[in-house]
Amino acid sequence: MIDCFEKKNLKQTIIAGALLLLATFFVAVGVAEISFPETFLTFTDHEWLLDKWPKAYRYNIHVGVGAVIIACGLIFPALKIQKDFAIRALETLCRIGIGGMFIFASIFKIQDPHQFATLVAQYQFFSALHIDFVNNFFALVYPQFEFWFGLAMIFSPFVKESSFAIFWMFVSFIIALAWALWNDLGITCGCFELDDGNAHDKAEAWTSLIRDLILIWPTLWLAFRKNKSLIGVWKKDKD
Repeated sequence: MIDCFEKKNLKQTIIAGALLLLATFFVAVGVAEISFPETFLTFTDHEWLLDKWPKAYRYNIHVGVGAVIIACGLIFPALKIQKDFAIRALETLCRIGIGGMFIFASIFKIQDPHQFATLVAQYQFFSALHIDFVNNFFALVYPQFEFWFGLAMIFSPFVKESSFAIFWMFVSFIIALAWALWNDLGITCGCFELDDGNAHDKAEAWTSLIRDLILIWPTLWLAFRKNKSLIGVWKKDKD
């Protein structure tokens, strides 16, 4: 990794790397707060906090968005200090993060396509178009796309193609969630776990929509990167 840079820039590289690691931490906190406030240990689900402020869990989305904003604020000085290193590191982190998230999201759906088809049906999107038969096909095919394009983003050099495919998957998620909110459907997203699909309110749809609106931008950025493996990202560019 360090072979890509001159030794005189080592100090700047270390500082930029530290800023990006800190930014990665805040992004992870942000995504966890927005997506999994009751699954992983996040800032808004501590018992002591909820005992003192019982409604603190409602602010998980605020904490999550705030963490992402802080992360973005840390990226800019890293780019200014050591642009070449920062861009390579950002591409690596984005590919591993987004690709890994799609692989993780696909596992539950691949294991239980029937339950996923039930959840897809509750969006009432295909029924509105009078093509209910698409639900089962969608439930079988879409998780496979998530899994294989997630793998391709991490382990193959075809970052442009896999990112472009994932970008359009994000677009479809955003359309589906916006449809659910527009039609006042209190259902769970079904992004990372499968349950009965019934939610008490629209809070999860809102948080999922905000998460996807955030993550679609680094995915779009990756779609314009050169096709390289993760190892190739750190190789010196030929003059």
